[in-house]
Amino acid sequence: MILEEFVSYYHKNKNKKKQVKEILLNWLKTELSVFPQKNYQKVLHNELILMEDDSVVPKNKQGENLLNSLIRITTILEEKEFESWTNNVKPKDFLHA
Repeated sequence: MILEEFVSYYHKNKNKKKQVKEILLNWLKTELSVFPQKNYQKVLHNELILMEDDSVVPKNKQGENLLNSLIRITTILEEKEFESWTNNVKPKDFLHA
């Protein structure tokens, strides 16, 4: 549920200039700075905390697992983007004439 929400947010907000982890941090900051209304927001608020320096810290072991899962999904998204990019590139594109 939470991973789906983030992936949906990512697809709506992906940007060539921002890395996936930056988008994750922006999403977490947004979600943790509003009053939780949806179930996934309530879980985020129960498991994670937004610190004054804008870092996100787990409150407990479940929060640590959640944060690790979110970080893993960013790695998967980055790999998919790279794979998509390499499908359109040929070895000769790297040769200089």
